[in-house]
Amino acid sequence: SSLSHQELAEPARWLFLDTETTGLAGGTGTYAFLVGVAWWEAGGLQVEQFFMRDHDEEHAVLTALNDRLAERQVLVTFNGKSFDWPLLETRFTMTRAIRPRAPAAHLDLLHPARQLWRLRLGSVRLSELERHVLGAERLGWTRQHDIESALIPQIYFDFLRGGSPEPLARVFQHNQMDLRGLAALAGRIFGLLDSANGPVSDGLELFGLSRIHHRRGEAVRAQRLYDQALDAGLPKRVDVSARRELALLARRQGDYERAASLWGQLADETKSIEAY
Repeated sequence: SSLSHQELAEPARWLFLDTETTGLAGGTGTYAFLVGVAWWEAGGLQVEQFFMRDHDEEHAVLTALNDRLAERQVLVTFNGKSFDWPLLETRFTMTRAIRPRAPAAHLDLLHPARQLWRLRLGSVRLSELERHVLGAERLGWTRQHDIESALIPQIYFDFLRGGSPEPLARVFQHNQMDLRGLAALAGRIFGLLDSANGPVSDGLELFGLSRIHHRRGEAVRAQRLYDQALDAGLPKRVDVSARRELALLARRQGDYERAASLWGQLADETKSIEAY
């Protein structure tokens, strides 16, 4: 990305995107029949949904999406780098008439979500993150009447064959829920990343946050967060990983005394060949 971290973190630049498609595996025969976008404006989340009532409306849907991509340069998705955006790029290519406006940056929140919460939750599905990380119930959110993603393609095919449009209402609602969750998740993740002294949180979340900063090359901040995670308490396997990362950071920073101490502890406790 040509944008700085500060520019990426500006909510006014974000365009949230989520698609509903005719297949969950992608491929050239898969259509995005509903493209939902959202953005922050006037203190609230604005949502727009482009729906393809038949295949001949795909050009209009993609044109409308391209207009929105021109307005906000930072695309924010959940698994969009692997699914939504490649699918849309394929559809743009298949039209042979519309050049997609590539975002200046694409933030796929699935990846930081895995770092931050997979150890604690196991699953990092958006609905699980809403419940256990974003406090959806406390906020009055519910997915009580949500529809399973696997059922969505058939609902659209039934509509194309002349079936009632009423079941599609749940598809539109599902798409809106995903956009709302995506927007809240973006705020939560950037809040954690921009916290000046490390957030008050559980050890596993701190450990995930420290790994993100470590991978970004922010050694001093990563080291502080690893220490905080260890102080907060970690399961044995994760505790060992945190101390290993701290030992590597200490060695790279020339703090050989601390590195040797950490490797010594790990050698005694784990009999690790690397530690020895």
